[in-house]
Amino acid sequence: MLKATHRQRDQLPDLLRAWAIIGIVLVNVEIFSHSKMDGYPDTALSTPADQVAYFLVSTLFTLKSFSLFSLMFGAGLGYQLDAAMRTGASAGDRYFRRMSGLLILGLLHAIFFFIGDILVTYALLGSALYFCRSAAPRTLMRWGVILLVIQAALLLMSAISWQVMSGSADWQDQMALDAQTNAQLDAIFADGSFLAVSLERLKLLPLMLFSIVLIQGVAAFGYFLIGLALHKTGLLQQADHRLWVISRRYFLPLGLLVSACGAAILITASGRQTAEAIYAMAVLSLGAPLATFGYVGWIMKLVSLGGPLMRFLARGGRATLTAYLMQSAILSFVFLEAGLGLFAQLPAAATILIALLAGLCTLSLTSLWLLKFDRGPIEIILRRWTYLERKPI
Repeated sequence: MLKATHRQRDQLPDLLRAWAIIGIVLVNVEIFSHSKMDGYPDTALSTPADQVAYFLVSTLFTLKSFSLFSLMFGAGLGYQLDAAMRTGASAGDRYFRRMSGLLILGLLHAIFFFIGDILVTYALLGSALYFCRSAAPRTLMRWGVILLVIQAALLLMSAISWQVMSGSADWQDQMALDAQTNAQLDAIFADGSFLAVSLERLKLLPLMLFSIVLIQGVAAFGYFLIGLALHKTGLLQQADHRLWVISRRYFLPLGLLVSACGAAILITASGRQTAEAIYAMAVLSLGAPLATFGYVGWIMKLVSLGGPLMRFLARGGRATLTAYLMQSAILSFVFLEAGLGLFAQLPAAATILIALLAGLCTLSLTSLWLLKFDRGPIEIILRRWTYLERKPI
């Protein structure tokens, strides 16, 4: 019994990250392969296969993969505080060096590989999370849920405002101007050099950070708080707790049902910059927390089964930062002119298949790497910076 508990404690965070890293690349490929601001065009969703693939990704992963990472990010603060307490080290110094390292990696990633980077947001919000470390679990959980509700409300209000303003002539003129700007931007991503594309990403960075905060940032901090609360209560080590039983039986199907409704709206929207698309994201944000808890509950069950496949996936999940950055490098090579130049040339189903292969490949490579090394290459660099005051243990 003690052995099983130890295995569960070790593998659960890594398996959650492994599942999340697959979902993240499936969601992100839309931005890599097509319009940076408007997602898949109608031409990329013209066949039933494309529509089904996009519907499944939106239902199963959109706003859920990042939420799993966010939960574990919040729990990660708890693990770091525990480690610092055991060694008598200063948790604050380590933690803020880690956040600064994430910020630098995120900025480099956003400029040179992926404008939709989440590391910058995590570094900024993660710094604020440190000041919540002493809060009681109940307080953390309550405020986490409140922030998830606020996120959904913000999206709903944005959709309503968009719909109301869309009838005015000035708004329509602005939308036409935005469409022209987006077309020019996409042309640069389709035909520009590596440096030209990087310069455009740098110009877009403030707008994209604002969009990420609007769509994900408030909820991300809510998930941080919930993850820290789960660590403090020890619920991440109790697979048979009533919360996870309910999550498996009821939260997951309900969350996926709500998400399917959001995905159905999203797939019929004429672009991401429309009221319909924002309504869809609001609905997806309502289903995401339920589905996320359902995923955690079921992955807990899988951990208890053990086996070589679970060990292989969990090992790869120990280096998801490396896998995340590798995914961006692979997809940049596939779609940008500096590589294969397939930007805006493939339908949605094909790009999603490429993303799935990239996700599985990077997760497998990190798992194989960790047969010989204790950590992934990017994790080693970040850890060296985090433990700058002394050799890491």
